[in-house]
Amino acid sequence: MQMKELKTITEVGKMLDMTSRTIRYYEQCRLIHTIRTSNTSPRRLDSENIERLRRIRFLRKLGLSLDEIASVIGSETKTAEMIYRKNEEFKAEINALTERIYLLEEVLDAAEQGKNIYEIEPMFRQPSDNTESFRIAVECTKLILEGRFSELKKYLNADMRRLPPEFFETAWKAHIESCGKFISVGEQTLDGNTVINRLDFEKLGVIIRTDIYGEMVVGVVLQHFKLKKGEKS
Repeated sequence: MQMKELKTITEVGKMLDMTSRTIRYYEQCRLIHTIRTSNTSPRRLDSENIERLRRIRFLRKLGLSLDEIASVIGSETKTAEMIYRKNEEFKAEINALTERIYLLEEVLDAAEQGKNIYEIEPMFRQPSDNTESFRIAVECTKLILEGRFSELKKYLNADMRRLPPEFFETAWKAHIESCGKFISVGEQTLDGNTVINRLDFEKLGVIIRTDIYGEMVVGVVLQHFKLKKGEKS
C-alpha cells in the first residue's frame, strides 16, 4: 500500500504563506489534525488536512470567525449559507458606517459655520416608517422636473451641498433632455435607504435613485431605461 505523502508544518506554511504558529493554533482549535510517526519526529500534515487549511485560509479572508468555520467547514451547503449570512451582515455594517460618516460630515459642516452641532441630531433619527423618505424623494424629483435646482439645497447633506450650483442643471441637460417630452411619473419603490422613482418620457424612461439617510439626501443617480415593446408609459 502506498503511503500518503506527508509534509511538515514548516513546509506547509511556506506553501500556503502561513506561519507555523498559526497552523499549530488551528490544530489546537481542532480545525485540522497533524500526524506524528514517533515521539521525536516533527508533526506532519497529509493532503486532506493541507486542503482543509487552504479552505480555512480562504474563509478567514471572507471574514468568517474560527468558530463559524468550525461549524460549517465539513459541509459545502452550510458554508454557502454561512457566506450568505456574512454578506448580509457586512452590508448592514456598511450601511451603518455610511450613515455615521454622513452624520459626521453634517456635524463638521455645522461646526465650521459656528452652529450648535446638537441641533442637527433630530435630522438623523430614522422615522418609524418610510413616509418621510418617500416625501423627500417625491419633492426632489418634482424640483428636478420643474428645473428648480437651487431649491434642492435644503434637502441635501453637507457633502452634496458642496457641489457647484449648476451641477444638477448640467446633468439634466446632458442626460435627460435627449429623452424627449416628459409624460408621467411612474412607480415609486424603496430599496434599503434608496427611493427609486420612475419617470416616463417620449423616447427613453428615467430612473432617479435618491439615497436618503435620516432626512438628508446623500446621493442622486439618474439612469436611463427603454420601455419594453407594448409597455405603456
